[in-house]
Amino acid sequence: MPQEKTKSNGKSQLLQNLKNGTFTSLYVIFGEESYLKEYYLQQLREKVIDPTFADFNRIELEGKGLTPEQLTEAVDSYPAMSGKKLIIVTDFDLFKPPAAFSDMLPALLEDLPDYVCLVFYYDILDGKPDKRTKLYKTLQKIACFVEFTHMEERELVAWLERRARALGCAISPEDASYMIFLCGNSMTNLAGEMEKAAAHTTTGEIKKYNIDAVCSPILDAVVFDLTDAITAGKFERAVSLVGDLIAQKNNEVMIFTTITRHIQRLYAAKLCFEARAGEKQLMDMIGSKSPYYAKQLQSAARRVSLKWLRQIASLCAQTDAALKGSAVERQKQIELTLLSMASALKEG
Repeated sequence: MPQEKTKSNGKSQLLQNLKNGTFTSLYVIFGEESYLKEYYLQQLREKVIDPTFADFNRIELEGKGLTPEQLTEAVDSYPAMSGKKLIIVTDFDLFKPPAAFSDMLPALLEDLPDYVCLVFYYDILDGKPDKRTKLYKTLQKIACFVEFTHMEERELVAWLERRARALGCAISPEDASYMIFLCGNSMTNLAGEMEKAAAHTTTGEIKKYNIDAVCSPILDAVVFDLTDAITAGKFERAVSLVGDLIAQKNNEVMIFTTITRHIQRLYAAKLCFEARAGEKQLMDMIGSKSPYYAKQLQSAARRVSLKWLRQIASLCAQTDAALKGSAVERQKQIELTLLSMASALKEG
C-alpha cells in the first residue's frame, strides 16, 4: 500500500502528525533520552486511538519471545469501533531479527493496512537503525525514524526553568546549568532532582546551595570535585570521595576510568588555553554539548601545568593497567595514584 515517505527529521514529522492527527503506519522510536521517548509514546497512545476503546484497539507486545504469528495476528485483526489500531512492540531487534522473521518481516511491513499504526519502541535495546541492511533500505521509504538524543544545554536550561515554575519556584539559568553539571543531562533524572530542590527551598527560588544540599551528583561531577581537591592540596578530601563512591557500589575500575577521562579533558582544556582557543573548540574536542562544563574545565586547567598533566596522564595509564589485573587491592591502588598526583603537583 502507498505510504507517506519518511522525512529526514523524524522528530519533526512525529510532532506534525500529533498536531494534525494524521499518522503514518510505521514509527521506529529510539535514542538515549528516555524521558522524551516515553512522553511521545504516551502521546501516540492517547491520540492515535480513541481512549474509550483503547482496550480493544491497542496491542502492546514485548520483542523478547515475539513470534511471527503474534505480530501477524496483531496486524491483521481489524480495529473495533475505531478507524485505527495502535500496535506497540518494545525492544524487538528489527535489524537482527530471529530467523523465523527473515522471510515474512519485510513483506509484512511493506504492506501494513491503512488502519494500523505500528510502533517499534526501544527502551533497553539501542535500536539505532543499521543502514547496511536490506531491511533498512525498505523501511527508509515507509517508516518514520524518530531518534531522541539528549537535549543541548540551552534547551535543558529552558526546560528546567519551566519545571521550576510548574512547581511554584524559580531557578536562574546559571543555577540550572549547575544542576545539569552536577546531576547529568538525563531529563528523567533531572525531573526528580528538580522536585527535591524545589521541596528544599524556603524562598521560592532554587539556588546552588539547595541543589548541593539534596541533589545526587553523577560520577563525572564527583570526579571533577575529586580532582579539584587534589589540585587544591586537599588529599584527604580526594581519598574520602573515592571511599564514598565505593561505598555507593561504584565499580573501582569505572571510578578510575572516569578519573582518567577527566584528566584527558583537563589536558585538552590546557592545550586549548595555551592555543587561545575558545569554549566551542574545547567542546568539539571533548565531545561535550555543555558550555558550562567547558567553562569549569577551562577554569580548572588554568590551575595546573601542562607538565603535570602529561605526567599524570602517563600515571593514569599505568594505574589503569594495574587495576585490570587481578592481583591488586583496587581501592588502595587508586589512593596511591591520587597520592602520586598530589606529590607531583608539589614538586612542580
